[in-house]
Amino acid sequence: MTNETEKSHPEGAAKLVDPDKVKPLPPIEVDSSLQSRGAPGQATGASGGTSPATALDNSKLPTDAAGHARDLTPAEARAVNESVIEKLKTVFDPEIPVNVYELGLIYGVSVGFKGDVHVRMTLTSPACPVAGTLPGEVESKLKQLERVTDAKVELVWDPPWNKSMMSEAAKLELNVM
Repeated sequence: MTNETEKSHPEGAAKLVDPDKVKPLPPIEVDSSLQSRGAPGQATGASGGTSPATALDNSKLPTDAAGHARDLTPAEARAVNESVIEKLKTVFDPEIPVNVYELGLIYGVSVGFKGDVHVRMTLTSPACPVAGTLPGEVESKLKQLERVTDAKVELVWDPPWNKSMMSEAAKLELNVM
């Protein structure tokens, strides 16, 4: 005779999981030293850890008829996205006379309906001397914009930056053709 479990498997098929032998996984412990480390350019508190998550500055959001902060409309979010790109064009790598946007260091910009901005950026190399300050400068400048309630910069290294990522204007400025 066959039991119920064997009936569910065709003859010769292996059982992938024996329910009688499944053990719960131990709880995952997070190394607290990892939680206190900030990314380059990320603000750290007096204890050396990253600053706690800040609340969105809802005073920068548009208001409804009752005067309460409301979400951005898609058109307003697009306008914020455009203003973010314009602001990124005012941030320069101190060693290269071209802004970070035209250099191709910005891999993505997203704007949430709560006015929160997320920028994915890279640097010309992991050994870039401004790795510790440039992402923070970008965040700071973006937080100054109207309707930007918060800004976060994610520093990424994939794909690695190369000269082909520069705009035509940047290539002309640097005489790279």
